[in-house]
Amino acid sequence: MGEPKIRINNLDVIVVKGKDAETFLQGQITNDIKLIKNEKKALYAGYCSPKGRLIAFFLIIKAWEKYFLICPSSIGNTIGNKLSMYIMRAEVSLTHLPDDISYFSFYGGSKEEEAFKNFGGIIPNNLMQTVQQSAKDTNSELFSVTKLSGKNHRYFVMGNNKVIEGIYSEVYSNSGGLDSNSWHESDIETKIPNIFKETQDKFIPQSLNLDAIDAINFKKGCYTGQEIVARTHYLGKSKRRMYLGSINVDKPPKLCDAVTTDGVKVGQIINFCKKENGLYQVLFEILIEKISSKLMLCDTKIIIKLIN
Repeated sequence: MGEPKIRINNLDVIVVKGKDAETFLQGQITNDIKLIKNEKKALYAGYCSPKGRLIAFFLIIKAWEKYFLICPSSIGNTIGNKLSMYIMRAEVSLTHLPDDISYFSFYGGSKEEEAFKNFGGIIPNNLMQTVQQSAKDTNSELFSVTKLSGKNHRYFVMGNNKVIEGIYSEVYSNSGGLDSNSWHESDIETKIPNIFKETQDKFIPQSLNLDAIDAINFKKGCYTGQEIVARTHYLGKSKRRMYLGSINVDKPPKLCDAVTTDGVKVGQIINFCKKENGLYQVLFEILIEKISSKLMLCDTKIIIKLIN
């Protein structure tokens, strides 16, 4: 095994496998892992503390009878260790992605998509669908492709280094290659939240709109923090939600920067990406009743403009 050749920066992948992997994950995450049937559907899910606060948010893809939990690298090690504590006597193996596996992404409706098709790649028909296939001119070198939301959709491709290097070279043959920032930018633009080290254990899933992106299943069994999450759902609407906005600043904002109105903190920044000329897009969590107020960053003159 060699060093990984191609990966998206600032992402980590936790690999869960074994006879009891499905049962194990079902008791940990907010979504119903059983919805991933025959390795054809990906899903989003939260991972909560006993207080019902998010300590991780995953994109989960199943391929080759393994579950791949994708999250920001800033929490990958601690979350992997925490999950390991609950394995107990279950037949479950939990590791980080081995060095011989690579992955990348590209947008739909692009020359990269056409190159992928010309290579022989099969594009999934449905959103959150995963398709496994053999690399061109081989019968055994499998890779997977998952269709996600984004600009004209986006595709996450994963397989062993040799296969992915070949596909990547074909897909990006006429461009400068993958811009890893575009992955994180697309998450923000499509209002997909993430949990980082700075934002762990601060938000219930509903306040980051996990219910709006089908990342919570209220019919499944118990999981860590489930009582608080269910209570919020059945006793009424969440008082806080996540929104997309923009700011013009000389220096980038920080995670957890306060969102204020009339000098009072009503929310905070949960993610951001740079666009151009001092413009940043931000995801922020806030009291719903304050969303029509004049929103400022850290009680300064910097106005947060809402993007619908």
